[in-house]
Amino acid sequence: MKSMVKKIFLILAVVLCFGIVLLGVVWCASLCNAAPCTQVCIEVADSLERRFVDTHELTMYLESKGYSPQGRCVDSVDCHAIEQCLLSHDMVRDVCCYKSPFGKIHIAVNQRIPVMRVETKQCTYYVDSDRRVMPTRETIQVQIPVFSGEVTTEAASGEYFDFVVWLNQEEYWGKRIQQVHVINPACLVLLQENDSAKILLGELDGYENKLAKLHTLYTKGFERIGYPKYKEYDLRFAKQVVGRE
Repeated sequence: MKSMVKKIFLILAVVLCFGIVLLGVVWCASLCNAAPCTQVCIEVADSLERRFVDTHELTMYLESKGYSPQGRCVDSVDCHAIEQCLLSHDMVRDVCCYKSPFGKIHIAVNQRIPVMRVETKQCTYYVDSDRRVMPTRETIQVQIPVFSGEVTTEAASGEYFDFVVWLNQEEYWGKRIQQVHVINPACLVLLQENDSAKILLGELDGYENKLAKLHTLYTKGFERIGYPKYKEYDLRFAKQVVGRE
């Protein structure tokens, strides 16, 4: 009988201690949520690779839009609204905002990644890794393919984007072709790095086979007999490469 009473008192003591701890956690959480935001920690996750935007600019951007959590009650801070605000920034790709104890708001930001640059008579812009138009700014210093001439935004984010992705995966042509001039959709001219000879590609359709022909000529022909001084190589003809001086 006595042992049973002891067990009951022991169980009640454990339950009471657990309840006190739970109440303490809830009380501390309520105090933290009621406390003002003491610190906003903005981290640009990929800043070592790209320096298109910094924490100061993002802080000022939040303030200008009226979404800065600094000094506000933590419980009233809307993390989703902060994320949506920063996503409207030209250089931001994605955002994660969350609260931590003792009045801190953490914001993790990833920058947009330019894949190609487009230069037309009307405007200049980038196309990012999500196929979206991205504005230029002085802080963007990247070595990526440049498309110039008669380039539409639809083609830039479509077939020309796919061509750039292919170039980035090509060990040989990815290093040589850095610029593409679009005279019209049926006449693309490729400019080579450290080579004055132009490549008349014609239409983009079938570019893999067209450039494969020229690659074979370069590696199995000219590397043995020497490179002739051609000004251009025309790939618009089936099963042949036409060189012109």
